[in-house]
Amino acid sequence: MRPKRLKFYAITHDILGDVFWDVFRRGLMDAAERYDVDVEHLRPGKFSPEIQAGLIEGAMHAQPDGIISTIPRVEAVDAPLRAVIQRGIPVIAINARDPRPQGERIPYLFYIGGDDTNAGHLAGNYLIGKLSPKSGMCVDHYLHDHICHSDRYQGFEQAFAAKGLRSDRLRVPGGDAEACARAVAEYLTENTGVDAVLTLGPPGAQAVIDARGLVPHERQWAHMTFDVAQPQIDGIRSGDIVATIDSQQYLQGYLSVQQMWLHVAQGFTMADDIYTGPAIVDASNVDAAEDGVRRGIR
Repeated sequence: MRPKRLKFYAITHDILGDVFWDVFRRGLMDAAERYDVDVEHLRPGKFSPEIQAGLIEGAMHAQPDGIISTIPRVEAVDAPLRAVIQRGIPVIAINARDPRPQGERIPYLFYIGGDDTNAGHLAGNYLIGKLSPKSGMCVDHYLHDHICHSDRYQGFEQAFAAKGLRSDRLRVPGGDAEACARAVAEYLTENTGVDAVLTLGPPGAQAVIDARGLVPHERQWAHMTFDVAQPQIDGIRSGDIVATIDSQQYLQGYLSVQQMWLHVAQGFTMADDIYTGPAIVDASNVDAAEDGVRRGIR
């Protein structure tokens, strides 16, 4: 008699138009095929941890063999994830984690994803080393607090503050490309001392690229971003982007399914978190990154 086919749910906080999650999903599905399991991927379609919490509750009632979940806002998903775990369903956190200490955080098995505070430090120090900027700003394409983005900005701010430099944070509506570009252009027109810009993912990166056409030609800045997609690759090649931070989201999808299968089917559990980033992509290694983009894994 064939053993029962395992089924896992992956529940993420995607926003529409962010290609990051297409690559993550490719990792999920490649691992599902490799380990012969079913994986159902649920997402709100817009940034709403409250809707995501409802999806977690729905997945719990389906009684899967494991749940893989982002934790974009602790207070929204804490109760449903604890209820999942109390029912004996294992949980792996991915991409965005509970930042509280071990005894206080949601008792998921472990986390797979980027180390976002260190990533923000890395981005800030890279810009400082390349540019010697006067001041910086961070474009956040979420209008609401999000753990990953807050950690990235905190690291960036700390790197600038350590050198006595100012940095600001501008929130823009990630689902509206034109509004994002206008907001960035207005900010950079009004704040002429800002010459280093960090964006936190593809929607913000595209907004800064588009904003160049909305400001006087002489207004210049250095732009660094997060994640790897074709617009970032093209921006690095053209000089519009100096570098991007890669958190290797394909691995977040693939490894979460692999590790859940190893836990449920084989009894293994990692002793600590698994970090898939940060790693810098710039002109020195852009060819390898672009090859990954073409193959759908970067």
